[in-house]
Amino acid sequence: MRKLVLPLLTLLVLAGCSAATRYNINVNVLSFVPASQRTLSIPAGSGTFFFPGSNFEGQVVSVPTTMDVVERAQIVLRASVTNTGSTDFNGNFVLRLAPASDTNLVDNNGGDLGIGNTNLTIPPGQTQTLTIDLTLSANQNQAAFNIVKSGNFRIGVQVGATSSGGTLTFSEARVAITGRPFAFFK
Repeated sequence: MRKLVLPLLTLLVLAGCSAATRYNINVNVLSFVPASQRTLSIPAGSGTFFFPGSNFEGQVVSVPTTMDVVERAQIVLRASVTNTGSTDFNGNFVLRLAPASDTNLVDNNGGDLGIGNTNLTIPPGQTQTLTIDLTLSANQNQAAFNIVKSGNFRIGVQVGATSSGGTLTFSEARVAITGRPFAFFK
């Protein structure tokens, strides 16, 4: 029996450390934003708005970067958009990413970029779901992937709207990163 324990234990440890081992790190970005600040009120007229942060700084997200190889990432954003006005709500929504050192996510300076451009037209009194679901990798949305795999970045949503009033309420904002904890070959 004792002769079996050491080989079995060694086998289990090696199986857990194989080249096929993947880590999945999921970050709930909304957990950084107080519940009372997850709704953006959009006034009547035309304008550009930003969430979160009143100065276009977005939310800083830090994830552990102990992986030798980051293979891909996914960003999922869901919100309900309600037209509280009497005319159609026409909105344009862009996910903004930047390195953590860039404190203005909409000036296209310092590394910030916009991805996941989505348009919605909502009749008066109606609500629609806004979904931005992006896969990031070395082959897909590479500039955004490079920002996310750094492990320390900012994220936000830029809203351009023409309406007689509305609200944008976020229900999900998640960043998922998949990678290998170590790699013999990169």
